[in-house]
Amino acid sequence: MRKALKITLAALAMAGALPAAAQSLKLKEVFNNDRTKVAELAAQTNAVCGTSINFSVDYPSYSQLLADDNNQNPWAYMANATDALKRVCQSSDGKQAVQAKIKNVVVSNGASESETLSNGTFHYTVPYAGHSPKTVIDWLQANL
Repeated sequence: MRKALKITLAALAMAGALPAAAQSLKLKEVFNNDRTKVAELAAQTNAVCGTSINFSVDYPSYSQLLADDNNQNPWAYMANATDALKRVCQSSDGKQAVQAKIKNVVVSNGASESETLSNGTFHYTVPYAGHSPKTVIDWLQANL
């Protein structure tokens, strides 16, 4: 997972798709530390759910916003998704649904909160507005 993220970020940076701020030493450090936390959350969630879901953060969507030191790091928003999945996996029906339907989770920053599930990929978009796992839990329980 980390290797794929590094390759993707490197390709985007070489193509000029990442904003200049995303290439700063500060952001590189934030994103490297963030990847470690995301990997921990992924391992915990996969253990609870009995899955091997791939978890990733759309880091370019966070690059500009991380310039403000008051914003949370992307892993905190990934925690909304992982906490919700662990909660849903507490029931056997929920666990079976997660195992059958979710293969990837992608978290990105956006103007408003949204959840979608398509072709095994659960995409959670969240603004910097203090959302919690509850909306994700509700969405998963209604749509799995």
